[in-house]
Amino acid sequence: MTISLLVFAISVGAGGFGAMVGIGGGLVIVPMLTLLLGVPIQTAIAASLIGVIATSMTASAHYLELGLADRRLGLVLLLATVAGGITGGLTAGFLDERVLAGLFAVLLVVVAMQMLRQPKVALTPAEPRTSGGLASSYFEPTDGKEVHYVARRFRLGAVASFVAGNVSGILGVGGGVINVPVMNVAMGVPIRVATTTSTYMLGATAAASAVLYFAAGVLEPLLAGPVALGVFIGARVGARFATRVSQRNLQLIFVVVAAVFAVQMLARAVGLT
Repeated sequence: MTISLLVFAISVGAGGFGAMVGIGGGLVIVPMLTLLLGVPIQTAIAASLIGVIATSMTASAHYLELGLADRRLGLVLLLATVAGGITGGLTAGFLDERVLAGLFAVLLVVVAMQMLRQPKVALTPAEPRTSGGLASSYFEPTDGKEVHYVARRFRLGAVASFVAGNVSGILGVGGGVINVPVMNVAMGVPIRVATTTSTYMLGATAAASAVLYFAAGVLEPLLAGPVALGVFIGARVGARFATRVSQRNLQLIFVVVAAVFAVQMLARAVGLT
C-alpha cells in the first residue's frame, strides 16, 4: 500500500509536469520508478506508457477546447509517430536494461542542450496561399494577444515524429521530448502550441507501444493502476496551470528536469547506482 501511494504521488507530479511541457510525464515517471523504487526499467517504461495515455486524454481535451492545440498539424504528424511507436515497442524487447538507461540519459542531454540553444521563432501573420505551410493562430493565455504562425517543413516533421514514436516505444517518454523542440525550432510553431499539440498526439503513440509491452508480459497492472490514476489527476491540474506560465518558463522547466534525470540515468547505465 505504501509503495502504491508513493507511485501515485510521483505520478501526480509527473502528470502535471507532462501536461505543461507536452512530454507525457515519462521523463519523470521512468527515472523515479527505477532510481527510487528499484522497478525494472522495462516494467517502468510499460507503466509510464499508460501514464502517457492518461496525460494525453486528460490534457488534450482541455487544450483543444481553449484552441491551444493545433488539431490539423497533430493529425498530419500522427501517422508517422504511431508507426514509430510500434517499431519502438518491438525493438525495446531486445535491449538490455543498462542500454535502455544509457539511451534515456543521452536523450535527456540532447533535449536539454537543444532547448537551451533554440532561437526565438518569428511569429508572422498567417498567409495560407503563399507561405507553403499550414497557417493557424491562437490566443496566448498569458496576455490575451492573438498569435499567428505558419507551420512548415512537414517532411522533416514527419521524420522527427517517426523517431519520436520510436523513442516513445523504447523509453516510455511519449515522444514529446523530440516532437516539442522539432515543432518549435524546425517547423516554426510557437512553444505553447508545440507543447499542447504534442500532448494531443501522445495518446495514440503510447497506446501503440503499450499493446506490445502487454503482449510481452512486462506491463504490471498493480503498478500501472496508480500511475494512470495519479497522472490523470496531475494532468488535469497541469493543463490548467500551464496557461498561467510564460513560454520561457516552460522551456526552463523542461531543461532543468531533463538535465537532473540525465545525470541519474547515466550513473545507472555505467553501474554507479
